[in-house]
Amino acid sequence: MHSRAARLVLLFLFLIAVSTASYLFWKGESLASAQAADARAFDESTRTLERTLLDTRAAQRAYLASSQNGEFWASKVTQDVQAIREATNELRSTATVPQAQSGLDEVRSAIDDFLKVDKRAVEYVKRDQRSLAADVIFADGVELTDAALTALAQARKAELSARAEAMALTSRRGVFAIAAGAASAVLVVLLLVPAPRARIIAAPVEPAAVAPTKPAESPRFVAPAPALQTPGPQGEDELWTPARRAAAEAAQALATSPAVADADTVAPQRTVEASAAAEQAAVVEPVIESPRQADDLTDFAGVASLCIDLARVVDTRALPSLLDRAASLLDASGIILWIADPDGRELNPIFAQGYPQQLVNRLGTIPREAENATAAAFRTSLLQTVMADDISAGAIAAPLVTSGGCVGVMAAEVRNDAERQDLKLAAASIMAAQLATLVGPPAARNHARTGAAG
Repeated sequence: MHSRAARLVLLFLFLIAVSTASYLFWKGESLASAQAADARAFDESTRTLERTLLDTRAAQRAYLASSQNGEFWASKVTQDVQAIREATNELRSTATVPQAQSGLDEVRSAIDDFLKVDKRAVEYVKRDQRSLAADVIFADGVELTDAALTALAQARKAELSARAEAMALTSRRGVFAIAAGAASAVLVVLLLVPAPRARIIAAPVEPAAVAPTKPAESPRFVAPAPALQTPGPQGEDELWTPARRAAAEAAQALATSPAVADADTVAPQRTVEASAAAEQAAVVEPVIESPRQADDLTDFAGVASLCIDLARVVDTRALPSLLDRAASLLDASGIILWIADPDGRELNPIFAQGYPQQLVNRLGTIPREAENATAAAFRTSLLQTVMADDISAGAIAAPLVTSGGCVGVMAAEVRNDAERQDLKLAAASIMAAQLATLVGPPAARNHARTGAAG
């Protein structure tokens, strides 16, 4: 392009394109940085709220300690619940997706229910009914805090995913702006580069013979022929100019060159060799996956041996060692045998293996209508499980069923997700069935009440 005005216009457009691309990229980076800061702040706030929930649950459990000041811990729980409400409302106002907002609403609802449960626990503690307070704290309190923690985790995941997608979109827009600016710059540079002018080289023509009677003609220039021709016969060769003769000799030398003659032979050979190499490179060795290792199974030979020894028990002093073996087979940290009273109204801890005596002394009784896995197993005569979480271990509650009905429950606190393994649950049912033969049937009135309740 040789027009000065056009070149100036293109240069002006180039500057505008580069400036616009730079501004869009800077704006996108600033927005992405702000979004990243907001996402970090939201994540930190949710983690702080999660720690506050865990502290509140721990403070509520302190009600049961006889050496602790109940009023101090009750006031701390109240303050923590108020802080949780304020933090939840603040996070609710900053959430941008409906999933996160609904999750925070669930957290707030669970905390409201938790406050009601806490009031009941405080009343039980003031009346020195610590067993009832323990049931409320370890059943309803743990369940509500777990629900709040789960809803909070779901809200955090949904919000952070949405913010990550927004940041990725902003980054893509910035990259697109840079790419558009670069393309515009390359186009303008190509248009500003001047195109080379074509040059025509003329070869001089020898002057023809001049008759003496005619005036001499001035020399003239003839453009070269469009195609090269080989020299003709002797008569035609005299009409060629020196420049045309040199070009023809060069073309003939090139055509008879050995390199040109071998080109057609070498090229196919190289093509065949390249194809063979490509086929060899394309061979992929099959990957053989190692066989999946089988999961560790329950030792049913040990279970059978334990049941045989339980059938031979004639003295209850032999039960602690047998319960140790049962705990080992179930991968349990401890086992408690709960036996119903003659009226079937509550369960009493008769044997406890794997727990300190101080804890066993504070266990108390479990009412028949209590909301926990042990009472549920006694009421329904069905095996109950409690799933493990980050705070509490799992548990298995197997009913002791006889011909006269359910007479007690074998409760085991298990490790390594044993409550999710069908073989461990089957082994617990077998052990409970054998232990039930060692317990006498309940009173007759117990049968009547159990039937009426059923």
